Amino acid sequence: MVMAAGTGNLERVSSALHSEALAMLYAINIAIQMGCNRVMLETDSVQLKNAVRTEEYDMSTLGAVFKDIKFQLHVGFSGVSIVSCPRSCNVVAHSLAAYGAKLEAGISDIWLGQFPDFVNDAVAGDLSSPVI
Repeated sequence: MVMAAGTGNLERVSSALHSEALAMLYAINIAIQMGCNRVMLETDSVQLKNAVRTEEYDMSTLGAVFKDIKFQLHVGFSGVSIVSCPRSCNVVAHSLAAYGAKLEAGISDIWLGQFPDFVNDAVAGDLSSPVI
């Protein structure tokens, strides 16, 4: 079930991994503000999943972001699941990223409950796609 969606044009990101990590952190903070007890995070980035589930990347240039994600997950939720999904199955995230890239730098949009058509269409397509 989709409870919230958000997008933005991030400033000063060093890599795709950096932007994915910041997007995950932002989503975690929204879920905490919404009072969610459990959260399932999907990512097509194996590197991000490993960085959040292990200490392997804690000393990297993005280590502070990964540590913050782990801390927020630990204190904010009673249940956490981090799931890998193929890039082809992550259409919703990529639709949101494409929309956010068109926004002015530093601008973000968040939707709670009611979503724009492009989000509804991406979710509907995601739900109707066959699982292989």
